[in-house]
Amino acid sequence: MSETPGLEPELNRWSSASFEGEPLRRNRFPLMHPVRYERSASLSEAETGRSLIRTGLSINVSSTGMCLLMDVAPQRQEVLRVHVPMPIAMSKTPTLAEVCWKRPVPLSSNGLYFVGLKFVL
Repeated sequence: MSETPGLEPELNRWSSASFEGEPLRRNRFPLMHPVRYERSASLSEAETGRSLIRTGLSINVSSTGMCLLMDVAPQRQEVLRVHVPMPIAMSKTPTLAEVCWKRPVPLSSNGLYFVGLKFVL
């Protein structure tokens, strides 16, 4: 990888070491698609009196979870209601997913995060 002039080397690359301890990446399939999600009722409904629905972008998906690009940083172990896109035209299946990890997008000052989700229901 080439270095970008003017940037510190550690900011110019995203080390695979940041994924240490993460389960093997087998059986993941690329899926870049808008995904609606709701934060847990205890956070969104109690504070605002209504459900907080947002949209993220799926990066990849497997039978056990997915990686989602989000503009908020959820807490580890927070449970989200995720509307997972299905191959059937216009079908989305809501399911619960637990936040396993989050990483800021490298070189981004926009507050974007890669978030690893594990399906729980």
